[in-house]
Amino acid sequence: MNHTFSISSLFLIHFLILFPHVRSANDIVRDTCKKIASDRPNFKFDFCVKSLEADPEGHKVDVEGLGLIGLKLLQANITGTTEYIKQLLKKKWEQRLLKALSLCLEYYALVEGEDYTPLYKAKRYHEVNIRVSGVLTNEDSCDTQESRKGGMVPLLTKHNDDISQLSTIVLFITASFLGGE
Repeated sequence: MNHTFSISSLFLIHFLILFPHVRSANDIVRDTCKKIASDRPNFKFDFCVKSLEADPEGHKVDVEGLGLIGLKLLQANITGTTEYIKQLLKKKWEQRLLKALSLCLEYYALVEGEDYTPLYKAKRYHEVNIRVSGVLTNEDSCDTQESRKGGMVPLLTKHNDDISQLSTIVLFITASFLGGE
């Protein structure tokens, strides 16, 4: 009887010690996403939470770790978008759409394969901000090309939007380490 009590007590103590840490990590994701969304009407809170929590490390990290996760997701999305555009270009499209897709490929190819992780880990947040701002500019330029096609369904809207959202996450977090949000 005494042995059962000891095991149950140990389990309870272990649970109480671990539970606040898990809960606070989830709060960090939600709080960070809420702060980003608070003054950015086009920012998607649910996308932010879902993206950051999807990473296995998302439940274990602090805000700095969330920035690294956001950066990793951004870089993966740029690569995925570039590959998607290459596949689209293999199909027959109207000339105007082919030109827009080609320009988007050029924009994303400029930043594809760039690894900003060493800069981030070295706490060179200003440099990360400059480079991610460039990604955001490329996304915006691509999105503008897409909208000029006149009446056709934009093929890259979701990809561009995901890159924009992820860029915003990284920019917000790095800016917070620079003293501005």
